[in-house]
Amino acid sequence: MATQSSSFQRVLVVIGLISWVGLTIGGLAYWSMQSQRDFDPQQTFASAAMAPEYPQAIVASMSKQYPGLTKTVVHIQQEGCSCNFSNNIHADRIDYKLDKFQYHSLHVSASSLPSNIILPSLPAIMIFDEQGELGYFGPYSSGYFCSTNSAIVDRFLDNILLNTHLGSAVISEGYGCYCQNTLAES
Repeated sequence: MATQSSSFQRVLVVIGLISWVGLTIGGLAYWSMQSQRDFDPQQTFASAAMAPEYPQAIVASMSKQYPGLTKTVVHIQQEGCSCNFSNNIHADRIDYKLDKFQYHSLHVSASSLPSNIILPSLPAIMIFDEQGELGYFGPYSSGYFCSTNSAIVDRFLDNILLNTHLGSAVISEGYGCYCQNTLAES
């Protein structure tokens, strides 16, 4: 009788553990899907970026607020965004790489950007090259959790560092872990 009770208890423990693991994985999947969205769902960023003077306008407005943008990366986040955690890992990796090329890093909130900069989602990144021109502006990554494995910015980073890029890359496409810029709503 004692062995039947012991076997029954083991079965209950195994069923409980399987249920707990299943609920945990399901909860994580549900939570992460809540942050999955298009980077530029209304195409406002894409529309603004089509103007030939857009990169120069970004440089001009950012330079007023943050003088000396030559060889600078600007990491842009929004407080309370659930995507910041995975993004911080990517930002640290980029900072480490850029440090070898004497770039400096600014970590700013979306609220500290000049008001004329259209940015529908966060986190985002700007990279200003060694001439102080805009080399890249857009999301870090796309895909599930926006991991460094699905990095968009990395495709452009080496060319910017080697000064072989052809103008500014303003990227508005991406589907991943982004938070809506609450300042863009107003």
